[in-house]
This record gives sequence, C-alpha cells and structure tokens, in this order.
Amino acid sequence: MTHVDWAIVAVLCGISLGVGLFFTRSAGRKGEEGFFTANRDLPWWAVGLSNCATYQSGGGGFVMLVLAFGIAGNWIWWSSWIMWMPLVAVIWAPMWRRMKIVTTAELITLRYSGRPALIARKIYAFIMFCTAVLVIGYITGFFAKTIAPLVTLSELEILLLFGGVTAAYSMLGGLSGVVFVDVVQFGFLMLGSFVLLIFAVPQLGGWETILETARAIRPESLRQFPPVPGVDIYSIMVFIVIGAFFAGSPTAGEGMTAQRFMAAKNERHAIGGQLFNAFIALSFRTIPLIAMGIMAVGIFWTPDFAAQIGPAPEGMTMLEDPVYAWGELLKHLDLPAGFVGLLVAIEAAAFMSTLSSLINWGGSFLVNDYFKALRPDASMKEEVIASRTATVLLFIFASLVAYFFVEGLIGWFMFINSAMVSFILPLAVYRFFWSRFNIWGELTATIIGLPLSIVIWFVMGFKDRPYWQGLGLLFLSGAVSLFIATILTPPEPKETLMNFYKRCRPIGLWKGIREEAGPDYAPEKPLGVLLVDSLFGILACLGLVIATNSLLVRSWSLLAVSVAMTAIFGALLIKRYSSGKTVEA
Repeated sequence: MTHVDWAIVAVLCGISLGVGLFFTRSAGRKGEEGFFTANRDLPWWAVGLSNCATYQSGGGGFVMLVLAFGIAGNWIWWSSWIMWMPLVAVIWAPMWRRMKIVTTAELITLRYSGRPALIARKIYAFIMFCTAVLVIGYITGFFAKTIAPLVTLSELEILLLFGGVTAAYSMLGGLSGVVFVDVVQFGFLMLGSFVLLIFAVPQLGGWETILETARAIRPESLRQFPPVPGVDIYSIMVFIVIGAFFAGSPTAGEGMTAQRFMAAKNERHAIGGQLFNAFIALSFRTIPLIAMGIMAVGIFWTPDFAAQIGPAPEGMTMLEDPVYAWGELLKHLDLPAGFVGLLVAIEAAAFMSTLSSLINWGGSFLVNDYFKALRPDASMKEEVIASRTATVLLFIFASLVAYFFVEGLIGWFMFINSAMVSFILPLAVYRFFWSRFNIWGELTATIIGLPLSIVIWFVMGFKDRPYWQGLGLLFLSGAVSLFIATILTPPEPKETLMNFYKRCRPIGLWKGIREEAGPDYAPEKPLGVLLVDSLFGILACLGLVIATNSLLVRSWSLLAVSVAMTAIFGALLIKRYSSGKTVEA
C-alpha cells in the first residue's frame, strides 16, 4: 500500500462520514423511533440496495468459497437464499411494515400478554444484542484477514480505523445515515469489482484461458451443481428446508432486513425493496467475486488440497488458508498505481456497510426495549442521546469479541449464516401462522437457541462434520421443542390475539380471530395466493443463480434456459403486485 492507495482509502472514509453527518439533524427529528426507523420514509430502491450492502461484509468470502469448494460451493448459501428471499418479500415484509414497531423484540409484547411477555421481550432484546456483537466480531475477523496480505495493520488497528469511522456516522446519522451511506458504498463496491475484472482477465490470458487452467488443475471446481468435495447433497437438502424458514433469522428475514421493512414508506416499498434486493444479492453483486474465485483456483493450492488431492502442481502458489485468497490474488496481479487502494477501499465499504447496520440494529434493542422502559418520560433529545450512546457501547463490546475470540473463519462462516439461527428458525412460522402459539414457545426459542447452537457447533465439534448433521439437529430440536412447549401451556388471551391480528393481519391458522375481526381486517391476499406468488419468486431466483454460474463457465444453452426461467416467473410475480393497491404509511 502506497501513499496514493491510503489517500484513496481516506477519501472513501471521508465520503462515508460526510453522508452520515448530512443526516444528523433528521435522525433526531422523531426521537429514538425516527433514529432507528429513518422516520419511516425509505423508498424501495434504498431498502433493496441497503439490505444488499449489509450482506456484503466480506467479498473475500466468495473468493474463499470458490477456492475451497469450486463454484458449486456457492450453493451452501444459494440453496437457502433462493427460498427465504422471495418468501420474505411476499409474506413477511408487508407484515413487518404494517405493525409500525421499532424493533423485532417489540413484536413480543404485541403478540403475547402479561409479565412473561415483558420478560421475554427483555431476554430477546439481550440475545439480539449479543447476536449483533457476535456477527460484528466475525465480519471484523474476516475483513482483517481478507486485506491482511495488502496492509500492515493489525486486526485491532483495522477495527479502530474503519470501525471508528463507521461508529461515528452510525451514531450521528441514525438509520437514515446508515442506509444512504450503504447506497454510496455499494456503488463504490460494484464499480471497483467490475473494473478489477477489466484489468485482471487479460493479464491471466483471457477468460477462456482462466477456465481451461481451472479445469485442468481441479476439474470439479467448475462443476455447477453439488455434490462436490466438501459440499454433499444431504447438506444442500437441509439448506433448502431451513431456507424456507429463514424469515426468522436475525441475519436474514428478521434482524437488519426487517428493520428496513419497518422503515419503508409503505408496504409496497417494503415488498419492492426486498424483490430488488433478491436480484442484486443473488446474482449481480456476486459475478465479479465468483470470477475472482475461479482465477484463484488456477493460482493457489492449500494444505487441505495437499492432504486430499496431492502435492501442488508446478507453478502453483501455496496458500495457508483460503481466506487469504482475495488479497493474495491482488498481489499476484500487476495493477495501476492507486488501484490496490481502491480495492481495499471497496472491501472496507462492504465491511462498513454491514458494520453500520449491525451497530444501528443492535443499539435499537438497548434503547427501545430497555432505556424506554426505565425512562418512559424521556424527551426526544434524551432518546437520541441514548441511541447514540448505545451504538458506541455495542461497538466496544463487539471489538473485544473480534479481537479475542474469532478464529477459524470457514467454521464461523457456517455458524453465523446457518448454525447460530437454525434452532430458532421455526419461530417466525409459529408466531405468524399459528394463533395457538404462545409466550412459552417464544421463551423456549429465545433462551435455548443461541447457547445451544454454540455448544453443538463449537463445543461438540459439529463444525467439523458434514454440515447437514449439526444444522439438521438444531432445526429439528427447535421445531419440536417450540411445539411441545406451546401445547403443554395455556393459549394467549383472545383480546391479545385480536389486537395483534388487527395490527398485523397475519395469514394461516387464525380462522376464529379473522372471522370475529370482520372483513375490514381480512388479509389482502389469501394464503394460497401468497404461496403461488412465493413459488414464482423462488423459481425466478433459482433461474437467476443458475444463470450466474452458467455465464461464468460459458454454458450457453443452460444460460438461455435459466434466463428465460427468471424472466417468465419474475414477470408473472411483478405483474401480480403491480396491479395491487398501495398501502399507505
């Protein structure tokens, strides 16, 4: 990294801070609610771009997956995401916007009654705060190791530099600042990633040569579908099943994603934002990064390959860990002056986008679910001060976790994205689809979920076994435990269920409550119609990810079929929603 490179990084940090400062005044306009919901005025494109940016915490992660497992390794996450992204858009996004709450923890005192609900809300808020801390620790460790080959900074120095800037604009600009900084940073990210391909591909002999090299060294690396070494078909099947329930995941359909739905202008903007998010998150943002992974296949060998396949072929570079592939690949290329700084800057943009969202989301629980209970008469100014203090506290706790605990990043990748949430995934379906579900089922999920996932994944060593074993065990344990806890305890009072139904208008097993509420509160679409809409979305997303791999490996016939599949089912879904009514805020 030269002085020119660092100057480019400084410009990005300065732009991010400037955009965040621009929203300082509007962030405090409506107290903590406005601070954490962007005054409920986000347009669909901002919802979509911001949500996508929050998933981009480590572009090096895609390069790592492709190097470790081949392009079929992307099905580790694709198989879940093609399920949950359209389901969340069609079914959950409008319900989150409709309730007009600030945090997902607030849902608990709306859905359930009595003192147990108040206690559960506090516990849930604390667990979500801890979740934010863990995820920040993970993404910081990933980001530090991704850029480690290019910079001489320690993990702590990286966190203080980039994390400090992020904490500053998150603290001052609230969710509005976070979202629009995300939009700017996502633009930097995509521009830099595609420009990199323009420089890199000719240096490696052209794309056809890159493919031939990867095919000659590791033929399975260009296989488009599992199974491949390290990614078995049973794991993919489990990913698909739990993906249908990812609306209950703090790292997917709930959490930061739901926060933006609650901040959207109206239900139509929430739905449109998530559909837009699905398109760019599943395909567009991944193209340059998967391409870099294919380049890395022809250049690097790892100790795991040596143990499984044999000695490195002549001319290959030994790489200690696939997580370093992104940075080492840049060192391998001959790039113009300042370009390395641009690429570090776009990785920093990805990191800062996710970090800012986590800081704002995690801090919202401290203020909305703890501070307001202790100080119900607090002024809007005091609420905003508390909100900004909460963001700083979260950043400090997360920094400690990142520095002392995060190691073994492939294991952490699977833990954060799947294992950590597998036990609680049935919760979203039970809450919204089954009126009989009660606070004791909620408490079972809240109290047991995170500790049990840590024990099974790390303590019992399931991170080193086939993925389907640990994930399947956690998911089935959660589904059965929540059901048993509910049927063995009393139902919620009818008045509570009626109030929740009128605010949320859920679908599913609510027949008695729905009939008593009357036609004014009937769902806009019945469950059957919503499931058909969701199926169209799933098929469109499936075509999209197949098209992405087909484009990169030049499988033209499969590309044509998958593009047609995406276009047909995507058009059907958009048509069904473009003719619907707009639900105002």
